[in-house]
Amino acid sequence: MYQTGAEKRRTARIEQILDAAAACFVEYGFHGAGMAKIAARSRMSPGHIYHYFENKEAIISAIVDRESARAAERFAELDAVDSAELADVMTERVVTSVAENTDILQSALNMEMLAECQRNPVIAKIIQRHDRYVREQLTHLLRDKIGVDQAEARTDMIMVFVSGLANRLLRHPELDRESMAELMRETMLYILSPSQSPCR
Repeated sequence: MYQTGAEKRRTARIEQILDAAAACFVEYGFHGAGMAKIAARSRMSPGHIYHYFENKEAIISAIVDRESARAAERFAELDAVDSAELADVMTERVVTSVAENTDILQSALNMEMLAECQRNPVIAKIIQRHDRYVREQLTHLLRDKIGVDQAEARTDMIMVFVSGLANRLLRHPELDRESMAELMRETMLYILSPSQSPCR
């Protein structure tokens, strides 16, 4: 989509704020990351940040919306894959993502947000909205493209599987990701196989 020069500058500033806020939330925690710290990290004044976001909840919402937009792009790519090849493509993407490209910062940020969900109902609704979107899109792929039974249960298993491995890296940073790849591949293919029932 075409953006004017002013729109590009606005988008760049928002991205700058979101990146700075995410780093501050990981380093100081949600409550410890005040607007002053976010401003310093983003090299903007607090007043400039308030021009774009009224509070930290609004920043969290924008961070989650950004991740939802990125997820939408990935789901659109998967939806365009031939149904007969989709399980293999999804499996290889998950294996590659977790085995090679797992972002420790993103995992730590996710943990901080989940902790805040227990204290802040506004944040809980934001996180749950994103989770619902991801589950709906993934369930669509499993049910309508691959044709598996109990697609909702398989979707939740995939999400547990992926998020669990990402969180494991926070506890065990030296985890040998490559040695996990084959087990991950076998597990994903089992979950995505129409001939297998998750309840057997």
